[in-house]
Amino acid sequence: MKTQLRLLFAAGGTGGHIFPALAVADKCRELYPDIAIEFVGTRGRLEEKVVPRAGYRLNYLWISGFERKLSVRTMALPLKIGTSFAQALRIMRRFRPHAVICAGAYVSYPVGMMASLSKIPLVLMESNALPGMVIRRLAPRAAEIHVAFDATMKHLNGSRVFVSGNPVRKVFFQKIDQARARAHFGLDADRPTLLAFGGSLGARSINNALDPVIGRLLESGVQVIWQTGTSYTGGERKEPGLYRSTFIHEMEMAYAAADLVLARAGATTIAELAAVGKPSVLVPLPTAADDHQRINAEAIRDSGAGAMLLDRELPEKLLPAIATLLADGDGLQRMGNSIRRMAVPDADERIARRVLALAGAD
Repeated sequence: MKTQLRLLFAAGGTGGHIFPALAVADKCRELYPDIAIEFVGTRGRLEEKVVPRAGYRLNYLWISGFERKLSVRTMALPLKIGTSFAQALRIMRRFRPHAVICAGAYVSYPVGMMASLSKIPLVLMESNALPGMVIRRLAPRAAEIHVAFDATMKHLNGSRVFVSGNPVRKVFFQKIDQARARAHFGLDADRPTLLAFGGSLGARSINNALDPVIGRLLESGVQVIWQTGTSYTGGERKEPGLYRSTFIHEMEMAYAAADLVLARAGATTIAELAAVGKPSVLVPLPTAADDHQRINAEAIRDSGAGAMLLDRELPEKLLPAIATLLADGDGLQRMGNSIRRMAVPDADERIARRVLALAGAD
């Protein structure tokens, strides 16, 4: 009887870790329908909502991030780490995966270590230009490492590193008519349009900088699609030239409607920008681990694919930057073309086929 192929994915915390892992898992299931796939994550985080909804069993570890200040959680960290290693080992013994894929976050460390110690092929996925601490520590033990940026290669030396791209949903590669997309949000078909967002909770610095200048943007003829996140207190608002909502489900329509995007510099956002070919003003999250969002944004800026503003620069420079960029149609086109060249439409399949080969698929 043929042995069923089994894959174990570890990813947690943010969409930048979880959604690329889900994209690869889905592609593996498409290419090898009889495969068994499970995930490992932590309770109370995004993976608890999206992984079961995608049709995969989610196993839980007790692991959590390190806090620099002394607290009860910090003091409990050694116990959490030890418990998480034991939990990861139990999952390995029960599920017996043929390959383990770690896409980042703290949950990946005990899972990746137990895979290595159990002699199971370990595959790492890194979406950011600067690899995170967990990926760096697991790298010497990995059979392969798949990254999204050329710049990442210098941080992870070796022939086992592949620039495979960052998997994103296929809907972002579909061509959507801009006039139809603008009509979807109740906007004029012919006016320059800015899309601003900062994640499900919102980016406080972006919201605080955009709020006082929104009137001036509208007066100048610029339309705005603004996803504020749930932390913003201004509420929903629809008026001529403005669509403001706490959350936008049809992000592919929002991208299609925009001439310019204002956003954080997370790896998933950048991969989506590349898929849709949109110029951007990226505002790195200053508290991101290892300052990786700034490094992401610098990579985009230095390649001519977008602009970058720091949090502290927003009050003074946001409005002039938007006005200057929107007034330069040729410049926007060049930026859009530059970032589109970074898109890898088959990133999910590239990684999935390597994972399946390492797992011993026929």
